[in-house]
Amino acid sequence: MKLRYPFLVIVVVVPLAFTARAWWGKSDTRVSGPPQPLSELNWGQLVPEDFIPPPNPLASMTPEEVDKLLDGSEASNLRLAEMEAQLSYAPIVPQLDGLRVKIPGYVVPLEFDEQTELEEFLIVPYYGACIHTPPPPANQVIHANSEESIIIDNTYDPIWAIGVIKAETVRSDVAEAGYRLEIEQVLPYLP
Repeated sequence: MKLRYPFLVIVVVVPLAFTARAWWGKSDTRVSGPPQPLSELNWGQLVPEDFIPPPNPLASMTPEEVDKLLDGSEASNLRLAEMEAQLSYAPIVPQLDGLRVKIPGYVVPLEFDEQTELEEFLIVPYYGACIHTPPPPANQVIHANSEESIIIDNTYDPIWAIGVIKAETVRSDVAEAGYRLEIEQVLPYLP
């Protein structure tokens, strides 16, 4: 069969085919429904119920034993590293992974300048948590990230952070976080 007007195929039909593909390619095939319910968390819920923190080994030492431990020798440095590893063990609650949550806390910017717009920051249970050493255990630090910049006027003020929590470790220069939060919204904290 010979086409009478072949240029019409090129001018009309071909662009329509690409347009239709673009429309079909952009169609949303996801099942939409109501948003996932919001669970309000407190910081104690980020720690497994059966976890018993190890005792502080320095608490039972005499001042002389502490001085010997801090003498800088290879043996004392090894012992200090073992003690630090024991004290920094902070298990997380994997059942929280994927939940949409609301948690109160304080913002710790990961870049220390006068910026008030943040896309990435830490959330901690009390003000000044990562300024002082050592930082809180990893299960008490949340690494937050947002697709859009969030304006934080004052890091002294507590916030409500709302988003989907992930039970995964994130390391930064400031602290290790046991959780990551995909921020949907940040609100001033009102009890």
